Amino acid sequence: MKKLDLMLLKVFLYGLPLLVVLAAFACCHDSGMVDGGAGYIQLLNSFAGFVIMVWMMLTLYLSLRLMVSGELRNRVIAKITFMRERDEREAAMTGRATKATFLTSLAVLIFLFWLACFHVSFYRVPPDQAIDGKTGRVSLGIGFYLLENARQEQPADTIRKEYLFDYRGLPVSSQTIILLMILWQIGCYNYSMRRLMNSK
Repeated sequence: MKKLDLMLLKVFLYGLPLLVVLAAFACCHDSGMVDGGAGYIQLLNSFAGFVIMVWMMLTLYLSLRLMVSGELRNRVIAKITFMRERDEREAAMTGRATKATFLTSLAVLIFLFWLACFHVSFYRVPPDQAIDGKTGRVSLGIGFYLLENARQEQPADTIRKEYLFDYRGLPVSSQTIILLMILWQIGCYNYSMRRLMNSK
């Protein structure tokens, strides 16, 4: 199992550049930017889809293994951070860098949660709905939904509004946030380790 995990981990890491190229090609082909050679393009597009499917299954397997295998987690950290714990001093620095990464990631997640829940709107209403002759209004609120469908099924407002500014949660998708948090964790850990190494 250990050899299989290491082999799949190498395939996962070394296959990332190929996956990016194939995904970019598929996007260009779907948008019509790639022309000519219909049979060749179709074959390459099918190959790209197959590679992406295999890589997704590999990602799922490695994710599940990382949850249950401490040894694999240690090897993955060594691969993605390019650091080795050669002595007790470096092991202690790894612990400090991990703590710093956890705390900063927690702070970022709390901030993102606040941004996702917070709603603010500046708008104007028709003159017949004005209060003391003032048509400008400000709306503040908090929204929290356990399911995405609940957010979409909210009843529409019957008041006709002319929005000057309307913020209702993060404009990016949940996939983008998860990807950014993965990159943040890796980058924050590397930065903390290098800062600790340079301070010694």
